Amino acid sequence: MKISDDILRHHLKNVYFLIGTACGGKTTLAKELANKYGFIYFGEHYAEANNEGWREFQRLRKKEDESEDIDWEHYFNREPLVYAESLKESINEYNEFALLEIVKLAQKETVITDLLLPAEIAIKLAPYNRVASLLAMPDLIIQDYFKRESHQPMLDFINTLKDPEKIKDNVAHVLRISNEEVINQTQEIGLFQHLRDNESTIEKTLALIEEHFGLI
Repeated sequence: MKISDDILRHHLKNVYFLIGTACGGKTTLAKELANKYGFIYFGEHYAEANNEGWREFQRLRKKEDESEDIDWEHYFNREPLVYAESLKESINEYNEFALLEIVKLAQKETVITDLLLPAEIAIKLAPYNRVASLLAMPDLIIQDYFKRESHQPMLDFINTLKDPEKIKDNVAHVLRISNEEVINQTQEIGLFQHLRDNESTIEKTLALIEEHFGLI
């Protein structure tokens, strides 16, 4: 980060962070908590709807993509480690912008966010009882990933390419690499974590998070 972690930590004292893997329940639980306690939920859709600077940032990125005339066959079939590292860089770029927006909101409101923050960064920015990592094992993530409504446009686009099954296999490999790293880092650092499985429910997980955050 370009701003001191200590400064950010001070200005983020009114923020709860839900981090973790894809398909772990971050967005669902963040919205549940926001609705129940009157928190502001900050996700990418909030930024798009409420901040002109963010919309301009996204427009510029889209313009760059269009000007590069991307070879999408190559893009989706990149070597998985290279692909995973590229995704990580994009997420970190978004996080730097988003944290500055969250700082502004948190001066007057309590905020909950589902940013894809690495565990090593999240624990520098907030105390233990303000960060929860919601995890799903890679096999479950791969099973659910393209079934999600938010991922449907990506799946529809992949299905227009030459070998969609090969691409989906490669994306699955990337998902496995990226999310295994998230799980390992969470466990190494010792963050509070909840592992989603087929028996998990929103109600049970919500209660665990509320207890960890000291809300009940």
